[in-house]
Amino acid sequence: MRQYVAITPARDEEKYIPQLIRSMAAQTCHPSCWIIIDDGSTDSTGQIIAEAARTYPWIQAHHLRHGRKRSPGGESVIMQFLTDRVLAGYPFILRADADTSFESDMVELLMKEFDNDSRLGIAGPVLFEPSPSGWHPQQEPSFHAPGPLKMYSTACFLAIGGLKPGLGWDTIDLMSAQMLGFRTARFSHIRAFHHRPQGASSGSWRNRVSQGYAAYNAGASPLWMLARAGWRTFSWPPLIGGALMLAGYFRGYLCRWPRAASPEVVSFTRRQQMRRLLMRQTVWR
Repeated sequence: MRQYVAITPARDEEKYIPQLIRSMAAQTCHPSCWIIIDDGSTDSTGQIIAEAARTYPWIQAHHLRHGRKRSPGGESVIMQFLTDRVLAGYPFILRADADTSFESDMVELLMKEFDNDSRLGIAGPVLFEPSPSGWHPQQEPSFHAPGPLKMYSTACFLAIGGLKPGLGWDTIDLMSAQMLGFRTARFSHIRAFHHRPQGASSGSWRNRVSQGYAAYNAGASPLWMLARAGWRTFSWPPLIGGALMLAGYFRGYLCRWPRAASPEVVSFTRRQQMRRLLMRQTVWR
């Protein structure tokens, strides 16, 4: 088995992180090092992480001060710990949210996909999320390795410049990798569980606005967003979901917020989106 480093940012995750720890401990391919970052939690997350580090020597626990200024999501925190010196020893990186869990062979199966395809740069499982009717898979394109749980080749990770802080980071990394010739994919035979559905903590309305801003931050084209908003009209919240998404997207223009995506990534993304709208071939097979 190839060596890899895993990393998890966690903030007030006492309900979910124990099952992630159990999942990682049960892997047929353990990480050589698992960096868990307590990002200023006010619950028992810090104690749970500290206890896990005492139990498993391959866990590194880090505790950041509560109340400090922080960016949305955990990417800025992650990049503080994934330094070039750390990455030099590992050919792969596993990024796992604290509210995920998975079967014991998930990492092994992802590793096999990297062995089978030298161009594979970012890979992930199909994520299942809970609903009143049971677990259901996230509906995403086959190239879209899910943000809460994905594996990178270190070569790809370094080539794209790591992860960008802020909303939309999990699209920017995919587009950056594809622009540089790497392949990205999620694999239907590899399953994992996301115990807190996307947007559950902020509510459906605010989540749609955030999705719009994330698309702006990642460089989505206005025409693409109009088409996407039209499709979202038929999902929850009904009728206004698309309008909320557009509000978040165009607010970025009105406020002239800088984008996290580079101009090159924005141009690449928009070319692919326009080709898809025109039903032409894209890298998003």
